[in-house]
Amino acid sequence: MPLRLKWWLHACFELEVDGKRLVIDPHDGGSLGVGFSAPSVKADYVLVTHDHYDHNAVEKVSTDHTVVARERTGEFTLGPFKVKGVKLPHDEFGGRIRGFVVAYRIEVEGVSLVHLSDLGRMLTEEEAREIGSVDIALVPAGNVYTLHPRQALDSAEALGARIVIPMHYWLPGIQLPLEPLDTILRYAKKWRVLRLESSWIEITREDIPEEKTLAVLAPPR
Repeated sequence: MPLRLKWWLHACFELEVDGKRLVIDPHDGGSLGVGFSAPSVKADYVLVTHDHYDHNAVEKVSTDHTVVARERTGEFTLGPFKVKGVKLPHDEFGGRIRGFVVAYRIEVEGVSLVHLSDLGRMLTEEEAREIGSVDIALVPAGNVYTLHPRQALDSAEALGARIVIPMHYWLPGIQLPLEPLDTILRYAKKWRVLRLESSWIEITREDIPEEKTLAVLAPPR
């Protein structure tokens, strides 16, 4: 059964397997800038990495039956999704400025991925060991409140990721002065770049490439 991974802009992703949907860090659209909409999906499960306005719009993707985990650390299961939450700093000063986030490692159908939230500095060796190696890394790369593009790629490499998907970067209309995609691409010389025309990708264990791949998802239409 393939994992269907969809980008809903910023740090919001939907994971779907066999009709079960997990949404990470939903936003309300307007918190990003003018002309953006909230994700048009209703989730069975929601993960919130931290309680900032552009990551915690749970009500936009929930029903009365949605199970929500907010900043939850440790190992737990949400339907078909095996999850591990790891606490990380949102800044370069041990969380003293912007507090902490929770990165979520998720395993489903033989595929492992991590959502690094708004990580504010490079992973330490201890943090990388706690997260463990992954097939796919969803990395913040906008350099404002999060990692610089070079750090984002290095963090993905430290986790052994074969596919890295950038997030939390600038797009036309985004109000934060984030780095654009072009900056990320300049630092991806060691990576095969795959620019997709859609906002989603389907992946099975057999699809994980040997070559390190930067997969750029298109904004949802």
